[in-house]
Amino acid sequence: MQQLYKVIGRICNADCAVLLIGEKGCGKSMVARALHYYSHRAPYPFQTIDGSQTRETTDEELLGLDETHAYSATCYITSFSSMPSFVQHQLISIHRKKEYKCSHTGEMCKHNLRFIVASDGTIKEELESGKMPVDLFYDWNFLSIQIPPLRDRKDDLPLLANYFLELHSAEMRISRKELSPEAVDILKSHDWPGNLDELKAVMRTALSNCRGNYIRAEHLPELHRVPGSDAWPRLEMFLNSKLSNYIENTPLTLSGNLYQLLLPQIEKSVFRYALKKTRGNKNRAAQFLGLHRNTLNKKLQNLS
Repeated sequence: MQQLYKVIGRICNADCAVLLIGEKGCGKSMVARALHYYSHRAPYPFQTIDGSQTRETTDEELLGLDETHAYSATCYITSFSSMPSFVQHQLISIHRKKEYKCSHTGEMCKHNLRFIVASDGTIKEELESGKMPVDLFYDWNFLSIQIPPLRDRKDDLPLLANYFLELHSAEMRISRKELSPEAVDILKSHDWPGNLDELKAVMRTALSNCRGNYIRAEHLPELHRVPGSDAWPRLEMFLNSKLSNYIENTPLTLSGNLYQLLLPQIEKSVFRYALKKTRGNKNRAAQFLGLHRNTLNKKLQNLS
């Protein structure tokens, strides 16, 4: 995401059309607004055009602007591939000629509009399916930005979740809550098929469930899974993936000591987590692990 922020900073004042590519709900509208409000166009309108709702209309109505505001506005077009072809060509004409027809005077008005177009699929899919005509795509001469889905940027989850907590707290007029470490772990274990839209809804539900100062596992019922559901299969898949990657990239022989090499490392990670969770209390850590305190002490001595 830091790379994405750098891209936004580099191109926010450029006059070229921009194509935002990413799954539904991954934050394309937020990027579009950032491109507008950090640019010299910020004093002018940010107009959203929903491609799935467009119909035959005048240039001015399509853009949602008038001659007093249109000069350097930003037009953010969602679902461009769902637009009727005649509306696509209407927008192409406005973009190409740098002018649109004023409905009040019937005259052509010059503009310096910037177009930002959002696509939920890959460009290859859009072009191969015919949803995005090849000639229209290349006519825009897009500068494209790929926005990764939330599952590929889980390190951003605490920051984004806290942002939505602050936002919803103000809306609901309640005191702000903090994320507990266990809540962060649960958020990071989820794949977020609904991306930011799903995270926003989950944080709103968590706030309504929480009566204390911290968001905990029980406040995330749609994400929290007890052992015996799908948590252990996910853990097994995670371990298999990490171990396979490690083994394939480590020089080993068939007569090696893989078991003796890996087991202490796995135990060390588990013990560290237990001690961190119990704030260094070995009695509670042993109870958490299901071990006798003496057994835990002995294993810690052997691993040190």
